[in-house]
Amino acid sequence: MDTKNFVKWLNEKLLPNLPPNGIVVIDNAPYHSTQSEKIPCQSSLKNEMQTWLTKNNINFDARMTKPELYQIIKVNKPAKKYVVDELLRSHGHEVVRLPPYHCDLNPIEYIWNLVKQRVADKNIDQSERQIEQLTREAIQSITAADWRKEVNHVRRLEEEYWAKDRLQEMREREFVISLGGEESSDSETEEDESDSSIMSGIEELGDDY
Repeated sequence: MDTKNFVKWLNEKLLPNLPPNGIVVIDNAPYHSTQSEKIPCQSSLKNEMQTWLTKNNINFDARMTKPELYQIIKVNKPAKKYVVDELLRSHGHEVVRLPPYHCDLNPIEYIWNLVKQRVADKNIDQSERQIEQLTREAIQSITAADWRKEVNHVRRLEEEYWAKDRLQEMREREFVISLGGEESSDSETEEDESDSSIMSGIEELGDDY
């Protein structure tokens, strides 16, 4: 799979079958993340940087070095736009991208696992010739109830992640507050010790003075 084939599949298979105002959940696979406009990176050629700056009407000095040009690009770099996202939005659909490394939040991963289980259950003879037919049958066997179950599972996971995130945030706040308190008490202790060290060098005056 690559970007060209994925976009072809979107246009020919997915988009014609999506109801209006759909929400499409995708992960961050490379062919999902091809940018509409290639923005020069630090390793780009100098003339590529200059061309991009000129195209976007951004002033620069022709005598500037690559690091200097890249610094200007970093400051003026627009938000990333992806080919897939732009295509889906142009047809009235919303795109929701999963957090990196969180395939467990994608219901289709569990559906694929269910398909594989059903294929394995019926492929008693371990025959390669039956795999395609068994796979088609397994896909056809997936019901709305199966999807509902996996979507609900993902929602529970999301709630757990949010709860852990809030708990972590509370712990970090408590840690900062606690640390601040310790710092103030330490400073008071240091002041007390400083005063006592000063007083220790002064002898108490006797009755003769």
